[in-house]
Amino acid sequence: MIDRSAIPLRRRKHARPRELLAAALSLFIEKGFDATRTGEIAERAGVSKGTLYLYFDSKEDLFTDLIAERFFCAFPFESDAGFEGKSGSDVLRDVVIAWRKALMEGPVGGVVKLVFTEVHHFPALADFWVQQVMTPTQAVVRDAVRRGIEGAEFRTVDPDLVMNTLVLPVIASCLHRHAIDPYVPCRFLCAGGDALGCSLDLVLQGLTDPTDACVGGTADCGA
Repeated sequence: MIDRSAIPLRRRKHARPRELLAAALSLFIEKGFDATRTGEIAERAGVSKGTLYLYFDSKEDLFTDLIAERFFCAFPFESDAGFEGKSGSDVLRDVVIAWRKALMEGPVGGVVKLVFTEVHHFPALADFWVQQVMTPTQAVVRDAVRRGIEGAEFRTVDPDLVMNTLVLPVIASCLHRHAIDPYVPCRFLCAGGDALGCSLDLVLQGLTDPTDACVGGTADCGA
């Protein structure tokens, strides 16, 4: 006969690493990495401090696992295969929607804040951010802009300039949401998707506007 009373316990034990990661994320965001103690993480997760060390060798180990787990689930731009047949505008819209969903609607936004605030403790985060997050997105944006130019959908423009113009506002909004908004809410961010959608529309208008503007980078824009 199956002992059904043991099933919840097995599930609970199996789920503990994820519970510990969730507890660590909330505390790291609230207090910062240095100020957070492993005992606090264990207490918030509802386990003993000794249990935490069954799954993680150290607080640093827990932190790096947290970063890797959250990001690998959130940014699926391993290739541009899913964008075949779409217009350049549609691909760029998909990129912004994916970033907005990850950074503004889910827990990954808190991880982004940690990357920026704790990179001095974990210099490898800088390489991780560039190689695992920015570079795959950049490849998709470059291909979309190139196809848009070749198909006369876009005017000639530096694809990397487009990448920065699309993504940096989402990152800034994410950081503002986690650092400033808890104290002084921003009406722009409260508008959610509509606000970032307006930014995207402005970029797309600039890509299709035939008027002579700064198209090759920042050097010709002036200050």
